[in-house]
Amino acid sequence: MSETADMIAESIGRIFSDHVNREVLDGIEAGVWPEALWNTLETAGFTAILGEPGDDATSQWADAYCVFHAIGRYTAPVPLAETAIANWLCAAHGMPPVPGPLTFFDAGDNATLNDDVLTLDAEVRAVPWARYARAFVVEARVGGRSVLAVIPAGAEGLTIEPGANLAGEPLDTVRLAGYRTTSHVVTGTPVEVRAYGALARSAMMAGAVESVLFSAVSYANERTQFGRPIGKFQAIQQSLAQLAGEATSAQSAALAAFSSVIGSPGRFETAVAKIRAGKAVGLAASIAHQVHGAIGFTWEHTLHYATQRLWSWRAEYGTEAVWAEELGRNAIAQRGDRLWPDLTAHYAGGRTHVAG
Repeated sequence: MSETADMIAESIGRIFSDHVNREVLDGIEAGVWPEALWNTLETAGFTAILGEPGDDATSQWADAYCVFHAIGRYTAPVPLAETAIANWLCAAHGMPPVPGPLTFFDAGDNATLNDDVLTLDAEVRAVPWARYARAFVVEARVGGRSVLAVIPAGAEGLTIEPGANLAGEPLDTVRLAGYRTTSHVVTGTPVEVRAYGALARSAMMAGAVESVLFSAVSYANERTQFGRPIGKFQAIQQSLAQLAGEATSAQSAALAAFSSVIGSPGRFETAVAKIRAGKAVGLAASIAHQVHGAIGFTWEHTLHYATQRLWSWRAEYGTEAVWAEELGRNAIAQRGDRLWPDLTAHYAGGRTHVAG
């Protein structure tokens, strides 16, 4: 990472170390918004970590990776990634920024556009942090065109049904019944907000896998059996080495995906990152709980804060199967003579290109 990225990682790590604790983590499950943590992040400028349009996109997203990775590393229960991306989308499409926590979702084809009035009739499930959002950045498609709109919380025709993921973080259902607005932009080309969400989750999962690795290594060095730490046993060492490999692989794939962002995420790199991080989740959680034994499943131990988020984030913004299907369709479309050249081709900026 660059010197700037190192400074950002140190700063966000310090904030999370000071503010993310059992009280905050258990509080979000009980419906308590972590006001102090959020205000600190907003004051420090992390909700706008992606900057303004026209800045160096590669540098912006490299900086954002440090922040998104830290969300997972410290299991921070706030919509920081969603807010940063929503602000980026607004700025990139000429819409004014919105203060406070934000989230985004894809409303699909459930929209009409008449006389510059966008009407939305949609039910969207599994929207992260919807109940706490002050506004929603929504993508919809009308007649083959993509439209991006900003919908304020409490708008007429908008209702939220509370839900939660395995970690107790909000994962709500948002309903739009005849919502009408002129606050929108016709983008023409798809925005693909789901890809932005998958990109964020890949970094967050990489961070949480690293957290699980740290916990497992620490416990293996502390827990004794037959007169010595269990980390001295070859079977445990082999498991921890495998866990370390999964953490490194997930991080490498996520870093490559963040480096691919040129105006929008690289679909191929994002798909690979989400798939690779998801694969790491299954092995990392299994190995960590085996190393910890029964205590790892208890409420008293902190391991569950990471593993429950890993299991949850793995399914959000597309499972491995969803993204693997997209890669498969693209590979078939390339046919045999074009597949390998397309996989190994690079733009001048280093972005791998796969058609579709």
